[in-house]
Amino acid sequence: MVKNYITTLFISAALMLSVAACGPSLVITDVNYTQPVESVVSPDADNVINDRRYAISFSITSILEEENIASTDEVRLIRNRSGYYFVTAAGFNHIYVFKPASGELELENKIELTTDGLGQPALNQRGDHIEVVDRATGQTYRVTEEGRS
Repeated sequence: MVKNYITTLFISAALMLSVAACGPSLVITDVNYTQPVESVVSPDADNVINDRRYAISFSITSILEEENIASTDEVRLIRNRSGYYFVTAAGFNHIYVFKPASGELELENKIELTTDGLGQPALNQRGDHIEVVDRATGQTYRVTEEGRS
């Protein structure tokens, strides 16, 4: 009887160690998600943009509705070190900041830049912030995922 108890205890302990060893044990830290150059992509007929260089594709229909714009020729996006996507286009009053999630982008922040709409926006990676330049007016804005800085 004691022999059966010890055998059962030993097998249980071995099984528990085996299961624990199967869990995730590899963690990569200090990941830099920076996308150093903005992507300029044109939406298709369904308002889907597909950036093949950085392997992301999503619909901009909800963003266009937020901006009260029917369509746009080009969408500009860039990703910062923390992994947030910044999205804007000509005619937009805002820059949209999205956090990647499982199969979706969640709106983290909607930052108002102008009330007249951007004329010719361009995005630049500047270390700790994203620089938004309106080439039509020469106006520049510093933004992070938290807002204007």
